[in-house]
Amino acid sequence: RGIEEEPREHQIARVIVNDCLERGDDSVDLSGGNLRSIPSGLLRPLQHLTKLPAITEPPVTEDVYTSLEPFLRLFLAGNALPTLSGELFELDTLRVLSLRNNKLTAIPPAIRRLTMLQEVNLSVNRLRTLPWELLWLIRKGDLKHLTVRPNPLLQIDDGDQDEAAAVVAEWHVPRERRSCVYDGPAPEEAWAPVHVATGPVRRYNAEGVLLPLDPDADATPQDVMPPPAASRVPSLRECALLSLARSPAFDLLHDAELAGYPALMLRLLRDAREVRAAGGRSCSVCHRGFVLARTEWIEWWDCSTYENGLKGPRPSGESLRPLPFRRLGCSWGCVPGAEV
Repeated sequence: RGIEEEPREHQIARVIVNDCLERGDDSVDLSGGNLRSIPSGLLRPLQHLTKLPAITEPPVTEDVYTSLEPFLRLFLAGNALPTLSGELFELDTLRVLSLRNNKLTAIPPAIRRLTMLQEVNLSVNRLRTLPWELLWLIRKGDLKHLTVRPNPLLQIDDGDQDEAAAVVAEWHVPRERRSCVYDGPAPEEAWAPVHVATGPVRRYNAEGVLLPLDPDADATPQDVMPPPAASRVPSLRECALLSLARSPAFDLLHDAELAGYPALMLRLLRDAREVRAAGGRSCSVCHRGFVLARTEWIEWWDCSTYENGLKGPRPSGESLRPLPFRRLGCSWGCVPGAEV
């Protein structure tokens, strides 16, 4: 059987990337390319992109031949991407990323690795929540402009007040949700992200199965959540899955070779493969790498000053517009307030 020809849209994308590499062009535009996936090996060469200064007229100085650090910009808007490749998060010099108008339902936590990212556009997708790692890039990295609307994001005040209370375990600002009141020059807090509320913590068992919040809910005895243990020691199963997810040999393991494996093992291997394909992930509390999440919760933060690109502070007493950031923990000890 012959090797299948690569889809036309993938071929065109490779030509565009190769052209940018040859010309030292650090603005890579793959918008509107009808991409339904990011083919293997497409983005990785951009790690080695070298931006060369333009030679205008003699005399030519030694500085002309000195490589310049690229201001890498990647535009993937207007495609049909349902997921993102882990290759994207290897581009550690990426400054601008546009994923506008795709079919993304989640942004991998591995986006945290893009510590030089200054601007990201995630609008017009299918996102219900945002990864906590985006907020980390705002607070600890260089991210200054975050565009996420419109998206079907969870709203803190969906439905009536009782329903809203069900998604909030703790409020960190008054229920009126107003920004700080000030006269004169804006204080620092008028610029910074504001922690509005924290949702309830959901827990997973050692097999990665979500446990019910309400022990009186319709659940079998083995599903009912026992009292939480604070230990952060990973299980032997988690250590094995993480080692496998980090191994290049995992890519050589084909589905046909797993046909006789037990159903639980198949599911866990699929989970590990998905984590590897998405660039890996680390605990939002202790920062340790993991495969199976053991805790999950949403924190609501107002980032309106970053949504407008830091063009100005929040006006005095302005209504807050919190965004839902999804946090994952690697153990039952990794919960709100337990940061290390």
